[in-house]
Amino acid sequence: MAITYTQAIAEVIEKLEAGNPLPTLVPQKAWSTELTDALASASLGELFQGESVKNTTFGDAIRSGLLLWNDALDESHNISQGLTNQTGSYWHGIMHRREPDYSNAKYWFGRVGAHPIFPQVRERAVAILNETSNPSDALAHIAQTIAAEENWDAYQFIDWCQAAEDGADADVTRFLQQVQAEEIKLLLAYSYQNAV
Repeated sequence: MAITYTQAIAEVIEKLEAGNPLPTLVPQKAWSTELTDALASASLGELFQGESVKNTTFGDAIRSGLLLWNDALDESHNISQGLTNQTGSYWHGIMHRREPDYSNAKYWFGRVGAHPIFPQVRERAVAILNETSNPSDALAHIAQTIAAEENWDAYQFIDWCQAAEDGADADVTRFLQQVQAEEIKLLLAYSYQNAV
């Protein structure tokens, strides 16, 4: 289902898709300090441009997610740690995974449980793998693991990200970044749907 974001949110997403389409697994700094400042200071009214926000927790989740996509981990964390629902815990968990603080990420994914977007994340991961020609042995092993499991395993994904930090091959790192980008987009859409 396609989401029609407000113009303000759509413009931020457009900038991120053009300039930071595959965020690194462990960013060293924000991709755009200008975008960080704009998002950190924007009110929900400015982001949602008069659209009625029925749930401010999900509204704040949008800002946290956009900051996270922009690699502004601290600013995203300042918001996500105050989001007391399952989706807020998901944003919080991604932030710690990218920090990287893998055990803390697992704690927050424990609070997430089975998130409604997990089936879509798994579906996108399978599609990415199916489009990969001549995968490395390591990526082929990941593909077998995902195929063998009916559900998305967020803990396994954290483990793969941790292993990549220790020097995974280029195929695996690219795959993890692609899945992470899809995960962020799916969670943004879910947050938006529940905000308005």
